[in-house]
Amino acid sequence: MTSIFPARKAPDNLPRPVHWASAAVCKQRDVDPEIFFPVPTDPLAVEHAKSFCRRCPVQMRCRTDALNRGEEHGVWGGLDEDELRAVRKLRRAAAAKQAAQEKQAADDLDALAKAG
Repeated sequence: MTSIFPARKAPDNLPRPVHWASAAVCKQRDVDPEIFFPVPTDPLAVEHAKSFCRRCPVQMRCRTDALNRGEEHGVWGGLDEDELRAVRKLRRAAAAKQAAQEKQAADDLDALAKAG
């Protein structure tokens, strides 16, 4: 089936959106990226990495993306590896609870439909 609208693409002269990470503190030239991958058992190094995150304008976006990607190593959005793991665990529990509630609601609707 053909569309009544011709295929179009955006003109090449339109400005391209800037990726959010370009505003990140960790992307500055004078910041060593290795800072954000400290040895997890070195609390001073972890805190040093988090100190950069606290002043970052895109901290929450970084954190969200890291959680969505399942990052397991390093400091992302001000959270260390253990904290990222804990948030993912909470997310899974919340998703399981919502799924159970939705299943219960569907089962209740089925029961009502069979009864009526």
